[in-house]
Amino acid sequence: MTGASLAAIAPLASAAVLHGLRLLPVALLCPFLGGPLVPPVVRSAVGLGLGASAWVAGGAGPFIGGTGDFLVASARELGLGAALAVIAAVPFEAARAGGRLTDTLRGATLAELHVAPLRQRESASGDLLVQSLIALASATGGGQLVVAALLSTFQVLPAGAPAAPRALLAAGLEGASEILACALSVGAPAAAGVLGADLALAIAARAAPRLQITPLAQPPRAAFGLLALAVASAAIAARLTSAVALSARLIRVSGAGT
Repeated sequence: MTGASLAAIAPLASAAVLHGLRLLPVALLCPFLGGPLVPPVVRSAVGLGLGASAWVAGGAGPFIGGTGDFLVASARELGLGAALAVIAAVPFEAARAGGRLTDTLRGATLAELHVAPLRQRESASGDLLVQSLIALASATGGGQLVVAALLSTFQVLPAGAPAAPRALLAAGLEGASEILACALSVGAPAAAGVLGADLALAIAARAAPRLQITPLAQPPRAAFGLLALAVASAAIAARLTSAVALSARLIRVSGAGT
């Protein structure tokens, strides 16, 4: 291939790469595009490939500018992609936080799971809720909703253009508040179950102080907390699904330009 051919292809390749850089962090962090359990090569290929597909769907226009302009645009796309990845992961972080709160309330945090691909420890309920959310979102179209929102950002904000910091900050704050609110909603049934178990044990200990019920309190507390989580599973699923819809909305808002 001659130098003239390379010079003609370079602007097109640069534009395709810029589109891919916006979705690369999302593919690395968000389970909807792979997530941490998928090999890094596969995640990178998904992010870059989906970005290139968005570039083709948008008209496959060339990148106009020199090397310095391309580096600046790449930094912008990576920064925006990182922000979008955090927002896209809000439902999963909310599920993880809610599960950890549940296990903390029922005294089961010592039974954490070591997830080798993630190189971190997960609470049992947190990992269960995250995996359940992935299956639920895939079945109800939540994953497609988030991916469509990610692709729509290219229509509002062309690749390489500066994003609006105010929009990103507002979306980040709303996403953080959603994690807190969702975690409290998920942990509320477990708190009620543990409180009921503590109340029953306190009444039993007062009625029969010689039975020494207090040392045997932990298994019932853990069981009641887990039972309350199971009973409220439908409401928890609805709450987590609404977090996915909120994440898609925040992604669209975050894609606003200056």
